[in-house]
Parts: sequence; C-alpha cells; structure tokens
Amino acid sequence: MDKGTLSEGAQRFDADGPELRLLGGFSSNVFEGKRNGENFVLKFYPSTVYKKEAIIAELDWVRFLHSSGVKLTPPLRSTNGKYLETITVDGEKECYVLAFEKAKGSFIDLKDTETWNRDFYHSWGKTLGKIHRLSKHYIPSDEVIQRQDWNMGLLFSEDLCGVNKAVVQKWEEYVAELSKLPKDKNGYGMIHHDLHQRNFYVHHNEIILFDFGDCEYNWFIYDIAIVLYHAVQSIDEYDSKEREKFAYLFMKAFLEGYLTENNLESYWYTKLQFFLNYRRIFSYLFFSKYLTKEQKDNKRVVEKLNVMKSDIVRDIPFLDMNYNDLLRDREQI
Repeated sequence: MDKGTLSEGAQRFDADGPELRLLGGFSSNVFEGKRNGENFVLKFYPSTVYKKEAIIAELDWVRFLHSSGVKLTPPLRSTNGKYLETITVDGEKECYVLAFEKAKGSFIDLKDTETWNRDFYHSWGKTLGKIHRLSKHYIPSDEVIQRQDWNMGLLFSEDLCGVNKAVVQKWEEYVAELSKLPKDKNGYGMIHHDLHQRNFYVHHNEIILFDFGDCEYNWFIYDIAIVLYHAVQSIDEYDSKEREKFAYLFMKAFLEGYLTENNLESYWYTKLQFFLNYRRIFSYLFFSKYLTKEQKDNKRVVEKLNVMKSDIVRDIPFLDMNYNDLLRDREQI
C-alpha cells in the first residue's frame, strides 16, 4: 500500500496523525490508527482485488448484525459522513477505505486450558448460531445492494491456469456438487465465511467479532465446517488421532452452543465432511493464486501446500472421524 493512499485514507477518517501501524490482513491491507485519542482500524481495498459491490454488502450485513445485538466491531463514519470512502490511485485505479472500532480484548490463547476449553467452544457455537438465526430474517437495507452468492468470489472469476490440473479438476467436481444443493432459508443465507480463531477477540469472556470481509450467501453448514477446519489446526497436523479426538470433543460442545440459537436439519450434518474437504481445496487454490512470491518461496509454506495438494488429489479426508457418532450426539442435545 503506497504512502499517499494510506495518508489520504487516514485523513478521510480523521486519524490523529499521518502514521498508521500495519496490523495484517491477507493483502497487508489492515492498519491501526488513533481518532480522538481512541484506537481504530482502517481497511484498504484496492479495486484490482476487491469488488465495491461486495464491500457495500459487507457493510450492510455488519450494521444489521450490530443492531441485532451481535458483539462485533461496528463501522465508523468518515469526516464526510460516509462508511465507505473511495480514493483514486494513479489517476485511474480506485481504493476503497473503511474504518471500524478497535475490538477490546485479545486473541484466544490456544495453549491456555483455562480459556481454550469446552465452555469456550460452546460460546463460539452460540455466537455462530445467533448469526445464522438472524440471517434467516436479514433483508438488505437498500434494494440496490447486490446479493453476493457463494459462486461470485474471486476464485470463480479468476483464470486457474498454472494451478495443478488435478486439483482444478477436483475443484470443478466440488463446485458441480455444490450447484445441486438446496438453498432454502433454513440451510442457506448470509454467513461470516471466515470465523476462525484469529477473527475475533475475547473480552471478559465475551467473543467480539471482526473481519467480515469474506461474508457471502452460502450454506450454514459450511460456516460450521470453516470453524472446525481452523480449530483443529491447533493440533499437530501429523497427529491424526489427536486431531480426531479434539474434533469430536470440539464439535460436541460447539453444537450444544449452536443449537441454543439455531437448528439445522440432520441432512446438513451429513455434508460436514464434504464441506471440510471443500474448504481445503478452496484454501489451496486461494493460496496458490494470491500468496506473494516471498510467501510462496517460504520452505514451510511450500511443504504445507504440497501436503494439501497430495491429500486433495488422493481424496484423503481432511478429518477421518465418525460422523455418525456426531449425528447421534447432536440428536441427543
């Protein structure tokens, strides 16, 4: 991100000073600044990578959830009274800028059993269940807001040339299967789409959500699969038995919390393995297309991508757990 764009974005949202601190983001596009002495977050979305329509949809969804009582960091208005500012770069390109409150609290400590435990998994499930329950009643605030469906993201419009052909074939098979799934409001709606443990803080035992940049209309069970996919990564990937054990205990507590807010038909739980495997293909393709050259040259990243590619091509399940046991326990909750 060039300094001119950063400075202009900071000015539009009345940052106290010109200096912003990089927080991260997949595109290194998330920064922290101060406004009226309070920390806040600025996010920059180059139009070459992000669609304006998707950002507008994200803002509307976040504002709806916030007004409905979901604990999250709300968007802030600019000095012009706008939630979204557009900056012209190099006389032709655009960069969209949003600001959010800085979440209180900190990331969950995965090694602290006093906090990373079944009570927390239950709370996590309750949080996602509430989002899905609210999704069933969500109507965009303006008819001009374009619906962002599951197959409208970058990977569905990008040329996958250069990506392993066997993986691309698997991807096409999964997309074909997804196209056949029902999309009724009890199983399909606006989802977070990335609710892993680095997209929220914990403050006084409450989960404070942020980063809804990947939100879209998709299947609720996929949102659950995404949580499980990333949660099990707290366990050594080469210890498959321990991962299976953790996954079962995690999902039991998570679903207990989820079901206090929302319910899914049993049919959808039978699709959990499918969506876990789909998430792995999605992640592999995303990393293959959008990691920087420096990241792709990292030995650990190369090793990780090679393992993912091998498992995808050979149809190795992401988790080899007994989903019948999970379904039985779900019926008893």
